[in-house]
Amino acid sequence: MTILVDVRHLTQSHPSGVGHYTIQLLRALFDLDQTNHYLLFSAGRKPLEQEVLFPGHVHNHRIQCIHLPLPNKLLKLEAMLLKSPTLPQLIQQPVDLLFLPNLNYTILPQDIPTVLTIHDLSWKIFPSFYSKKMQWWHRLLRPNQQISQVTHLITPSESTKRDVEYFFQKPHSEIQVIPHGLEEKFSPHQHPSDHGIRSRYRLPKRFALFVGTLEPRKNLIATIEAMKSYRERTGDEMDFVLAGNWGWKSEALQHRLRQPDVSKWVRVLGYVRDQDRASLYRQATVTLWPSLYEGFGLPILESMACGTPVITSHTSSLPEVAGEAVLLIDPFSSVDCTSALEQLFASQKLQEQLIQKGLERAKMFSWKQTAEQTLKLFSSLVKLPK
Repeated sequence: MTILVDVRHLTQSHPSGVGHYTIQLLRALFDLDQTNHYLLFSAGRKPLEQEVLFPGHVHNHRIQCIHLPLPNKLLKLEAMLLKSPTLPQLIQQPVDLLFLPNLNYTILPQDIPTVLTIHDLSWKIFPSFYSKKMQWWHRLLRPNQQISQVTHLITPSESTKRDVEYFFQKPHSEIQVIPHGLEEKFSPHQHPSDHGIRSRYRLPKRFALFVGTLEPRKNLIATIEAMKSYRERTGDEMDFVLAGNWGWKSEALQHRLRQPDVSKWVRVLGYVRDQDRASLYRQATVTLWPSLYEGFGLPILESMACGTPVITSHTSSLPEVAGEAVLLIDPFSSVDCTSALEQLFASQKLQEQLIQKGLERAKMFSWKQTAEQTLKLFSSLVKLPK
């Protein structure tokens, strides 16, 4: 079986959450699958850095990187105007299945199975969280048409599957839930990379941590207010550290961070190197992740695996991923978040219970399992000649 994968999003300098999913899934597939062939399609000025993204598979003859040195905008414009070509037509090679790790503008082939991963529907449910440019971009993607035309969808959670069924009327049987995995580096055990991380990022002694894009959906202004209230009520001078790039519509958050009542104890690290993320979780006192909506919520899983207790929202997929290993709050109530912080740090026993439950919960997720389920789906859709 020859599988064509659209990896145009992997040519970015700092891969997004979708990029992380694609990289980890493909690495696990390449380790697991010793039979099938993979064609990785990219376009634009910068070719795919195979030796960086897939270091153990640079010389794997079953993996071929196909790069088209044309701007992605030109390819998308051509597809919009001409309704062609499809990705298999572009590469001019026989393909048995097309895998799209995320929504992207492309013309879908009608003669081979196509699998599309829908990570969440935040752009559909909460359009106000996105800039006008991003709202326009999602309309251009024609998600209704793509979702209806693909052979099968993958969602990372039952919550997202229900959302897709409700908003797009995709048949239940054509959607498979395959949870994201967890890298082995996320563990409670100290690693040589932990040494020096406090000085490198100028981390305070005790801090609550948020990891992710700094955007309205992450509910960070309300979280800052909850932290401020907690500090004033308890006298605990714990800081708040935000690790992630600035996202769209972040002006209000930036303005709040400049105010003198929070500027001295809230720190923005910006993009944190992939190899430093696990160390950062291990240094944190608690992970705060009160997002309003998520398709999966990988950071809460990563934090639990590192032995750091988590406070997160009771909305969307987050309770599904976290199980009983976290404190769940109403993300629309900063008072609820403050109370959870007070509850957590008033009880050493509760902290220890959450840490232990989190470690056990995290063992249920791995990229190997994600790859096994994904490969099984691929194989079920392709009818090869005997």
